[in-house]
Amino acid sequence: MKVASFVGAASLGIAATSWNAVVFAIALFGMQLASAFLFYEAAFVFLVQRDAVHAKRQMAALTLIVGFSSTLFWPLTSLLLTSICWRQVCWIYGGCNVLLAFPLIQLALGKSSATLGEQNTVCDSQDQSSSKPIDLVLITVGFSLTTFAFSALLGRMIPILSSIGLDLQETALVSTLFGPSQLAVRLFAGWFSERISPIQLTIFSCLMLSAATIVIVPACHSLVGIAIFVALVGFSSGLNSICRGSLPLSVFGPGGYGTRVGLITTFRLSTASFAPFFFSFIQNNYGIGLALGSLTVCAVGSTLSFAFVGVRSKAEPGQ
Repeated sequence: MKVASFVGAASLGIAATSWNAVVFAIALFGMQLASAFLFYEAAFVFLVQRDAVHAKRQMAALTLIVGFSSTLFWPLTSLLLTSICWRQVCWIYGGCNVLLAFPLIQLALGKSSATLGEQNTVCDSQDQSSSKPIDLVLITVGFSLTTFAFSALLGRMIPILSSIGLDLQETALVSTLFGPSQLAVRLFAGWFSERISPIQLTIFSCLMLSAATIVIVPACHSLVGIAIFVALVGFSSGLNSICRGSLPLSVFGPGGYGTRVGLITTFRLSTASFAPFFFSFIQNNYGIGLALGSLTVCAVGSTLSFAFVGVRSKAEPGQ
């Protein structure tokens, strides 16, 4: 995470000084590369290594804080662009990576370095006796399918809303509901995590995603119906980000947690990378109805994958 902060800052600096499209593309590649090491999963692994007992609650708090920042930075960026050029904005954000993010990461690591060593020793011993390959495959498939659906929906949100009857102004207005919806569900995530198991929370997230992809078809040309669709996607995405950390911890325990989360993330991001292209191809050749139907299949498939994990967990002795 420390290295990624510097790589992200350097990439933003390259973007700010880019003089042609090739240099700017290199900068974008660097930003995406750095972001892969700054996703929730990297922080989740650190939280589990530091304090596995309270990690679930801390994961919910982390996603809430990040939700605030992601919701804030959209209007903040727009506000900055009214006063300064985009190159100066890149310099500001690059400076934030080095002057704010890096010291905070260093502070967190410095305070818990001794604890990390003890936790790693315990985790290594647990990892040798807690292998559940079928559950790992099911969880990987489930999160890959949900990420595919989210990537397609978010990458093509404006074209989707435009194709189902909204004008440009209405599209911009309704799409802003996504961020607050994510934030709202995370406000209650701590309460959920205390009363509902991670597998149940994950299935609930998938059910909301399924409902969103289904409700959008009859809701065409209805501003309220489309707003419900965007809100459901936001609710599902907000819970999903927490479940990506809490579910592997619940099913497998802290032993080998980082390895398993890394494997799941690899497949998850691989499927997400081509989701917008796949959705665009289906939409352009077969229509928006079939394209949304394909995402419904993904959402239902993820629900079934996690449901199987839940059934297997109940069948395991001691679960």
